[in-house]
Parts: sequence; C-alpha cells; structure tokens
Amino acid sequence: MLPTIEKESERRPMGHTTAELHASKSKHTFVSLEQAQLFLAHGRNIGIPVDDILSFYNTDLRRDTPKPGYVPGHIWEMCAIIGADWCRRLGDPLAGFSAAIALGNSFLGLWGFIVEKSVTLGKAIDVAITYKNLHADTLDLVVRNQPGYLDVVVSPVFRSSVACAHAADFYLVHLNKLVRHCTGGAQGVTEGIYFQHEQPETPALLERYRAEFKCPLYFGAPENVLRLPVAALNLPLITADAPLQHDLVNRARNQLKVFEQEQEDIGTLARRHLRTLIAGGRASKEALAESLGMNPRTLLRKLQDTGTTYRALAHEVRLDLARRYLVQPMQPLAFIATHLGFQDPQSFTRWFRDQTGESPSAYRTRHER
Repeated sequence: MLPTIEKESERRPMGHTTAELHASKSKHTFVSLEQAQLFLAHGRNIGIPVDDILSFYNTDLRRDTPKPGYVPGHIWEMCAIIGADWCRRLGDPLAGFSAAIALGNSFLGLWGFIVEKSVTLGKAIDVAITYKNLHADTLDLVVRNQPGYLDVVVSPVFRSSVACAHAADFYLVHLNKLVRHCTGGAQGVTEGIYFQHEQPETPALLERYRAEFKCPLYFGAPENVLRLPVAALNLPLITADAPLQHDLVNRARNQLKVFEQEQEDIGTLARRHLRTLIAGGRASKEALAESLGMNPRTLLRKLQDTGTTYRALAHEVRLDLARRYLVQPMQPLAFIATHLGFQDPQSFTRWFRDQTGESPSAYRTRHER
C-alpha cells in the first residue's frame, strides 16, 4: 500500500504547533540531483518503497529536472513529506535528524568540501553562505552578529511545516558536524542549537538530540539557529587547503550558472506542480500561481496561450491520480476522495463518472490484476 500525504492541519511531527514554521516563498527552488539521489538511496535502505512512490506520482527526478543536475524544490518537498510519514510509520519520528546522521557530511558534496577547505571557521561560514546553492536553494542561510557570538540562522524554503521542521533538523545536524570535523572536535565551539519545532515528546527522543549535538539545546525558538562564540571564528581549520579551495571555487561558480537557465514549458511545469498540490490537498489556481512564482492572471494568460485552462489541467491531473489510486486494491474510496480534494466519496464518484463514463468501482473491477 502506497503512502499518504496528510493534510497540513493533520500533521504534528515532533510536537509542532499549528503555526507555519516558515513563510511561503514564491520562487522556483532546486535541490542538487546528486544529493537527492543519495537521500532516496537512504530511504530504500531503511525500507521505504521509494521507487513505487515515485512511479505512483509519475515522478522521474532526471526527467523532471529542467536545470541539469537539480531537482525542482516542489517535487523534493513532496518527497520529504512522504519520506517523513514513512519514517514515522517505521517507528522513527525524527526523519530529518536520522537521515543527517546516516548520510554523514559527504552528503553536502562540493558545497561542504569547499567549506571545509577554508583557513578559519569564520571564513568557512562565509563560504557556506556564498555557495549554499551548490547543494540547494531550498535553504536560506543568514549570519547574524550578536554581542559575543554569531548566529547562523537556518530557514528551509518549503511551504509545509513538516518539511521545514525535518529539513531544519537535517541541516543543523550537518552544520554542527561540519564545525566539529573542521576544528578537530574542539570543545565548546557550538554554544547552542535552537529549533523552531517543539521539544520531542519522549525522553528517549530528546536524548538522541543531546547525544548528537553535545551542547545546550532550545526548542520552540523563533528561528532555527546554530550559535557560535565570536572567539571560535578565528579557529584554524585542520582541513584547510587554500589552493584546492581556489580551484574548486572556479568549478562552483560555473555550476551555479545552471540556475540562470530557462524553465520548461508552462503546461508541463503546471502539470507537475499541480500533481504535488493535489496530493498535498492545496490545489487552486492561486496556489498553482504562487508555486510557479507568478500572479493568477499571468498564469491563466500563459495557459490560454498554450490552448488550455487551469480547470482543464486540474481535471487532467486529478483524473490521472484517481486512476492511479483506484488500481491500488487497498485504497478505499473515502481515502481516495479525501486525497483528491472531494468532500465525500459520493462527490468523487459523481465526478469520476462524469469524466470517464463509469463508476470508480467499475473502473477498479476492470483493472483488477
């Protein structure tokens, strides 16, 4: 049985409040394809049916990547939400935290390698901010100077509070490990870690955080923050290699140019965004326009120029998902109706019959394996 995507109001990982942890961003975002594939390999290793899920949602990370080497952020957000839900089912509610530990700092790829070749910790942070898009631009990193210390503020650029919380855990673990690795495990380098999500509900889960970070932890904070004392910024890095870093920076600059390439055509892009929005229970022309980084009038005009409309696209994508759900024998009609945005099974049945000329049950019977 394939995984579900819970409605936003029903998600409560790690003791979340109902408030969004990060404001919506109306821009196109991307995640490194190389790192996405490593993450999916981790999912397979822990028992998540990754390939079945991608097939179910008609998603191919290479095919669906308009920028060479990167995966669209909205697709990756859907993967993160489903992955977190599966981890919870498998008994681990700390999906982002656990993935970061399992994957190690090699997951950061070229970005992390350039960072660790800096001369001092302060320079490493500057490099991390400058070249973070080598890894993903689904993450905002901001440095804030405070009296006596420096805050590295970690803000995942996702619309879902679930994805934001797990991504924050993921990157705070990685950044803290990177600091320890580069400084040779020096004591007291990280002064504290702040999480926007609430404290884990059980002592055992809290102990996992304490064992990993080995510094004061604060939950329910206004921002996700890794705090460093100012004195630590001048620490020399044992991994420093200035000539190698210089060569790698030139490669990094060329790689970042992929973000300037053109998007795929509006019809194809809209269908892919709609698939994610419908699966997440957030489909509307306003939501689609926001997801595509434009206003609704512009979206409707662009669709009209290609000979289609929002209504036609929504019906097309919803019908495709309905057919995919119906050939799954364990999915009841009530479940399918809810996850396609219908109020009840009767409404879904009427709509499906209008679209196909047969009832959902007849379609399912005809496609039984």
